[in-house]
Amino acid sequence: MIYAGVDIAKTDHVIGAVDERGAEMCPPMPFKNTEAGLERAVAWLEGLAGSPSDVVVGMEATGHYWMACYSFLVARGYSVAVINPMQVKAVRKLKGLDKVKNDRVDAGLIAEALRIGQYDETRLATDEVASLRSLSRYLQSLRGMVAELKTQCICLMDAHFPEYAGIFSDMFGAGSRAVLSKSPLPFELARRRADSLARDIAEASRSGGKSSGYAAKIKAAAKSSIGVRLGQEAASFQVKSLIRQIEFADSECAGVEARLRSLLDEVEPLVLTIPGVSYVTGAQIVSEIGDVSRFRNAPALVSYAGLNSSVSQSGQFDSGGGPITKHGSPYLRRALWLAANRARQYDPG
Repeated sequence: MIYAGVDIAKTDHVIGAVDERGAEMCPPMPFKNTEAGLERAVAWLEGLAGSPSDVVVGMEATGHYWMACYSFLVARGYSVAVINPMQVKAVRKLKGLDKVKNDRVDAGLIAEALRIGQYDETRLATDEVASLRSLSRYLQSLRGMVAELKTQCICLMDAHFPEYAGIFSDMFGAGSRAVLSKSPLPFELARRRADSLARDIAEASRSGGKSSGYAAKIKAAAKSSIGVRLGQEAASFQVKSLIRQIEFADSECAGVEARLRSLLDEVEPLVLTIPGVSYVTGAQIVSEIGDVSRFRNAPALVSYAGLNSSVSQSGQFDSGGGPITKHGSPYLRRALWLAANRARQYDPG
């Protein structure tokens, strides 16, 4: 059996190979991440072995750049495994190459890690599962962006109108946004009539009965505010801009979540029967696991999520179960934690 390793990059890859004894079969070869480059890599492999069944190709998951090379080699009949970077790191230390880092060396190390390590042939997800994964990760990034925008807005309000935070239970609820989008700071609120302010709040939040009370509180707080006056025009502009961005991002989140719901209903709706699992966490769990049959057993799946305990044992010393390794998919680990935490809070069982 021949073990080939591909060091993946954005535009240029390098392929190297070792035999069953770990001896380098020929110098590593660079090739482009293009059709011509991938054809060159296949020709290189054909020069080493007469049949694709005599070769196993390994590569690290470097962003998304490995996928084209992976798909091309699989289509040509090669068995391809995407291996854990920790395995390559261990082989690097074993060979005393901690301080040596270049593409040609890395290709050989990946091949060697493939030779001495345990691996499973990698299979890409179905189109539906790939879509779920892409949308789930995109939704997480959008929500992170919303959280950052809100943090910036809170910082500005704390400096220029600190009293505002105690008026609404949620500063970014519909009624509060109606205020922040037009006149967020005291110097602007001083020029506004209370009935106009109340009308904006009522129209946005549909809480007409309480809108006058909120308006009165805002006017009173603005009149006695101790907020910073310097740079208030610029601060007001920023707050209004941030609110517009938050509203846009929220609408995008809603659109992505609707697509997730539809896809999950097609792919694996039974995941929603697990206590604590919502459409969003369910979509992330299903998409990050993919085909569950690719895992040898339950501990392998636990390890993939990075939820397995670390071990520290030497001689008669045994620390028992240590902290979780966190070596696996951070997306899957986060989704499982969110589901477990929700189940803990709301499920009586």
